[in-house]
Amino acid sequence: MIIAYRISRIMFEIAMRILFHLHVVGKENIPSRPYIIVSNHSSLVDPPLVGMAFKRHDVSFLTKEELFSHPIIGVWTKNVECIPIRRGSASAKGLKEALKRVKDGKVIGIFPEGTRSLDGSLQEAKKGVGFLIRKAGVPVVPVYVKNSQKALPVVGGAKVGTHIYLKIGKPLAPDRFFKKTVGGKADYEEIANVVMREISVLKKESEAFRD
Repeated sequence: MIIAYRISRIMFEIAMRILFHLHVVGKENIPSRPYIIVSNHSSLVDPPLVGMAFKRHDVSFLTKEELFSHPIIGVWTKNVECIPIRRGSASAKGLKEALKRVKDGKVIGIFPEGTRSLDGSLQEAKKGVGFLIRKAGVPVVPVYVKNSQKALPVVGGAKVGTHIYLKIGKPLAPDRFFKKTVGGKADYEEIANVVMREISVLKKESEAFRD
């Protein structure tokens, strides 16, 4: 994975810097491995954008399994060892593999909303995200990506010259996610909501960034 991942990351960064104006804020907040990255999702370029921003470490992204059969994107997801997850389902196999990689000291990248937001607005997080975060017991780094859906919209080609901002928040300590319900069980839905609230804060802080 290391060679394929790093080569693709370098090539992507070169292409993105030629086409767009990229701005990354908060690199000083990146902790030591292992940790989990949680980011909003509004464009197909979000995973490589996040990987580029966190270039200090290789990132294993949880990716919907349909993309693995895509003639072009599928080649990338396989070669950089993304983790397949079923859309609309807390894929037990995918979550188990993600936990294994975290325990091995690696970095995991998650898009809690589970699917792209076409207009850039934040959506509800999937409950399975809370399960993974609680079981992993490692720091969680919130990220907000602004304008990626404008740079590469679903309809039409790339909008050259678009300003894309990626803001990295401070890591959330594992004990932040130890909240339990009255029945004594971990509240995975609330954990998922916590990370979305943190991403929402970053979004608000990013309003001053140029469109």
